[in-house]
Amino acid sequence: MAGEEAVEKLLTEINCPICLDNLRDPVTIECRHNFCRSCIQQSWADLQAIFPCPVCRHPCQDSHTWSNTQLGMMVDTVKLLQITKDKRKQQEGRRLCEKHNQALTLFCEEDLQLLCALCTQPPDHQGHQVRPIEEAASHHRQRLSSYIGPLKKQMADLQKLLDTQGRRLSELRQKAENRREKLASEFEQLIESVECEEQAVISRITAEEKHILRNLSANKAAFSDYISKLKVLLKELAEKSVMSDVKMMMNIKGVFHHFEKLQPPAVYQFKYKREEFSLPPQCSALQKIIQRFREEVFLDPESAHPNLLVSKDRKSVTFVKKKQRVQWNPKRFMVDPVVLGTKGFDCGRHYWEVQVNDKPEWAVGVCKDSLSKERKQPLLRQKNRCWMIQLLDGDYVAGGSAPVTLVLKEMPRGIGIYLDYELGQVSFYSLNDMSHIHSFRDTFSEVLKPYFYIGCDPKPLTVRAFRD
Repeated sequence: MAGEEAVEKLLTEINCPICLDNLRDPVTIECRHNFCRSCIQQSWADLQAIFPCPVCRHPCQDSHTWSNTQLGMMVDTVKLLQITKDKRKQQEGRRLCEKHNQALTLFCEEDLQLLCALCTQPPDHQGHQVRPIEEAASHHRQRLSSYIGPLKKQMADLQKLLDTQGRRLSELRQKAENRREKLASEFEQLIESVECEEQAVISRITAEEKHILRNLSANKAAFSDYISKLKVLLKELAEKSVMSDVKMMMNIKGVFHHFEKLQPPAVYQFKYKREEFSLPPQCSALQKIIQRFREEVFLDPESAHPNLLVSKDRKSVTFVKKKQRVQWNPKRFMVDPVVLGTKGFDCGRHYWEVQVNDKPEWAVGVCKDSLSKERKQPLLRQKNRCWMIQLLDGDYVAGGSAPVTLVLKEMPRGIGIYLDYELGQVSFYSLNDMSHIHSFRDTFSEVLKPYFYIGCDPKPLTVRAFRD
């Protein structure tokens, strides 16, 4: 019995892990696992750089294999043992029916059960298809063989899929490394640009300082010279004043002329120039945001204040003095001229643009969807529910829980809005030069919608459409 178990164990050990059949022309790879030569070659057929082991996934550096002649001889020996074992089993005699103690020579196809001649008598297997065991064994052996092909194909397909996933993993790592290198390069260029600009600004400030110091020194020398002239004149006047009448009056005309010609030097006035500097705008990064996360935002007429007229394409909105005839809607804003976007965001990253041109009053950003349920609250009470920038009374303000006054170089005619929900960030960009205006950082837990405050002027506010 122990010998049979040893043979069975050997039979499993000499199987190829890929085809699950006895090893044919066995070869060994770098990690010491064994395969049929044809199986491992087929498994590595589409690979070039790294050749993973189908068993342990060890990344072999090349596709070189080593013939294992000794293992091949072992396979042949085990096969002979199996043949001997099968013959011995055949010689052990036929099994007997436990019920009738007769030889099991028949097979019931309905019950898939071995029978003796007496078992076929009614009523147990009456009407069932019963045939000789040799015929049934041949049929079912063919049936079992028919399963092998599909199973091998399924295994081969899964192996290819596994190899594909391995390649994708390598590609992902390579792409991630490329992205890291590119990002490091961009930061290096940015730092270099900042340092160069810093040196240029410092040089200009130093040159301006030297120029002012030279002019101040010259002005100081001019005043010193003028003071010296005054001292000489004072001395002359003091001497003249004690002379006799005739002597003093003899040259009085020259004294008066000299006095009248005195002109004090002008005080040198200076003012430091406002130093302007330019850094490379984040056009590259912003363009990537636009291309990857751009969102076609449409206005929701059902949320629009009755004095707002939304265009048919739902891309533009205008304040009109006459209230529109609109149906009552629980989402509609009734106090401030506000309209929301139709789509809400509860995850992901999104970017859209708004054209404000020269409107004197506006606000754009995002708000909690629940804001529309409190539509009767004025704009000033919406700060904890909105993240926006606004132009009010001529000032640009980042409106949030703590409003911040913004100082902008020029009036933005368009605003780019970027929402990163998971990061909890809302950023605003000026479309004039793609420069960053302001960013909010917060934690979002409910749906956010694009927010538009129109103001009470007749100039339209437009959501820009993206065109491929």
